[in-house]
Amino acid sequence: MHALIIDDENDIALTVAAALQRIDIESTIILDGQEGFDAAVTNAYDLILLDLLLPNRNGFDICRSLRSAGVATPILCLSAKTGEFDEIEALELGADDYLRKPFSIEVLQARITALLRRPRTTADAAAYAGIRYDASTREAEVEGAAIHLTPREGQVLAQLIQAGDRPLSKGELLSRVWGDGYGGNPNVVEVYIRYLRQKLGRDRVDTIPRTGYRLRQNP
Repeated sequence: MHALIIDDENDIALTVAAALQRIDIESTIILDGQEGFDAAVTNAYDLILLDLLLPNRNGFDICRSLRSAGVATPILCLSAKTGEFDEIEALELGADDYLRKPFSIEVLQARITALLRRPRTTADAAAYAGIRYDASTREAEVEGAAIHLTPREGQVLAQLIQAGDRPLSKGELLSRVWGDGYGGNPNVVEVYIRYLRQKLGRDRVDTIPRTGYRLRQNP
């Protein structure tokens, strides 16, 4: 098994990695929030251990964006934040468990073992307007044809499917897929809409003037 540890405190990340190794779980450590998110949507992990206070992208946003993108990997939040509302928010955004720092290695191992015993009940696949998208394989199915998407293309498509007949604005897609802290060119949304049209068909995604984008029901 392989876990992803996203925590900017290197000493803690190394301690967690050593604890995982003792229960036969390999790990990858990433110290930056945005880099951690990119790794989580690009690679298949069995578990994500996520700090909430991270540079470039916080853990709350990572949780929300991973679940919106269809990533069903179990998430255990490890945080020095002690307020119960922080725990509630993390769980509501899609985390599976929450452990406050400092914690004992024995408790951490017990939580991980219990979390990995839970059945995966989240739905990886979603469909709308004749397009089916499976986040676990990052494949879209259109008229029986399987089309492989990049992680970011899949995230954009997942958001459009989830929205149904409601158009999503450029700002909404930026926030949901790239995160509220994204500082790049907002026209990246238009670039990925173009990529989706090239792969799925130009008539599959409508541009609603002054509103946004949505999947066309009857292309």
